[in-house]
Amino acid sequence: MLKLGTVFSGIGAIEHALERMGIDYQIEFACDNGDVDIFSKKVGDNFNEITDEITYLKKTSNPVEGLDLIRESLNKINDEVKVTEVNEEELLSILDNYSKSGQMNRNQKSAYESIEKKIHDSIDVISKKVEFMKLSIKLESDINRSELSQSEKKELLKIVNNTHYKKLLKELKMLSEKLSMIHEKENLEIMREKVFALGSLKEQKEFVDNLYEGQESKNKVMQSYLANYDIEPSNFHWNVAFLDGTHFRDKIDLFVGGSPCQSFSLVGKQRGLDDTRGTLFYEYARLVGEIQPKVFIYENVRAVLSNDNGETWKTMSKIFDDLGYDWSYQVLNAKDYGVPQNRERVFVVGFRKDLGITNFKFPDPIELTSSMKDYLLDNVSGKYYLPKKGVEFVTSEKNLDKRYTQIDGDIQLCQKKNQQFNWHGDFVFVEENTNQEKLMEDLEKYFLSEKVKKYVLSTGTKGFYSKPEIDLDIARPLLQSMHKMHRAGIDNYVTTEGRLRKLTPRECLRLMGFCDSFKIVVSDTSAYQQSGNSIVVDVLMKICEEIFNKLKS
Repeated sequence: MLKLGTVFSGIGAIEHALERMGIDYQIEFACDNGDVDIFSKKVGDNFNEITDEITYLKKTSNPVEGLDLIRESLNKINDEVKVTEVNEEELLSILDNYSKSGQMNRNQKSAYESIEKKIHDSIDVISKKVEFMKLSIKLESDINRSELSQSEKKELLKIVNNTHYKKLLKELKMLSEKLSMIHEKENLEIMREKVFALGSLKEQKEFVDNLYEGQESKNKVMQSYLANYDIEPSNFHWNVAFLDGTHFRDKIDLFVGGSPCQSFSLVGKQRGLDDTRGTLFYEYARLVGEIQPKVFIYENVRAVLSNDNGETWKTMSKIFDDLGYDWSYQVLNAKDYGVPQNRERVFVVGFRKDLGITNFKFPDPIELTSSMKDYLLDNVSGKYYLPKKGVEFVTSEKNLDKRYTQIDGDIQLCQKKNQQFNWHGDFVFVEENTNQEKLMEDLEKYFLSEKVKKYVLSTGTKGFYSKPEIDLDIARPLLQSMHKMHRAGIDNYVTTEGRLRKLTPRECLRLMGFCDSFKIVVSDTSAYQQSGNSIVVDVLMKICEEIFNKLKS
């Protein structure tokens, strides 16, 4: 009986892999907070909130490094804002004219009302200037994306030059995000000291469970996990930072996890180990050291190798070296192991040194014999089909050229992170993530197609639409959800009897290697997200085959 421990457990890719392989196993512990966050604090990107947070952190029991540098940077930005000219009356006039143009939608109107309120409520000149800068940047973005003529856009924006505004606001936002991460780290550290001061695992778990009391219904990952695997709720833990591995020392055969990839991902901001989520790698490594499992498997995005010009991976490699394991790593792509999905991930496999296994070889690629269409359901609910407006959107030349959508691909593609596809009413639309500039050259990097795009002119099926379709041989993987409301996999479409529809949660799970026996006990939104966050089961199966062969020999 294999003794298994997992963190960042998700919907149990390794558990499902072992079941598909017919391996008897017992889950000693699993751990995933399901993105339920009770320790962080969102610090607003304005002078008042940033100043208040610095004051708060100065008073905490643990000394916080770097606060003086943050205050120094804040003062520098403050001085620059003071001397920066902002034509407030002109901007309000542009806002009024844009409102009268008929191009402003309901969401935009609400956003502008919020900005106007902040301007009105500003208690000092500097804060007011910052809000006007935000107004200027939003106006430029919305007007340029509107259906106004080029001459109308040019006339409305003739006095707008946001280059310097963007620079200042970016610097301000970086400070607020840094303070938010420091706040979370401090809260976790204070609470960790209290948890680890308790003696038994039972006492520690009861303490942590009380912290999360009332949050159980929000942890959709836990609901999916408990519904599908033979584990007592008492063995499912909320937070890896509070999991004391010494209770499991020498009791685990296989320890599996992959710390959240957002801080390393090409589609994230690549803060690496400086990001709160990146520091969860240290928690994974801590647990390997405390538990001393026979074998560990660690997974992350490929970008972890190049983050910070390779310095992040150099740091991680040193930590792996210090754990007392013979370890190796390799980038594996799901499409090379029987699954029609172009999903590259770094896998690290480590054997405890006393086992004497030093020449582990990752599995060889196998021929891909299936296409995405082989994973589709025969009968699908009408709710997954796009109405006419949705079809017009996803088949528009603009979105096909930008590759925001994929139709009838053979292998699943990876969606660009800062384009969030959401369903609203009877049409699909792109919700912009204004936290990140979107450059077309950046978009090209994320769609990892070997045979880029081939246009197949459609004569239109049943008169429903007559637009070019994309037939991609190599497509994009289900995207990890990095923002709430994002629905992983929702921008992959298939045509059925002349109609266009999105992939169903079951189809997304199939593309991740989960059998139809896997119970879906959460909403479609959560199911999309959970499948997108998972490790591809088939890849884990091939890795485990090699591991077990080594252990036998």
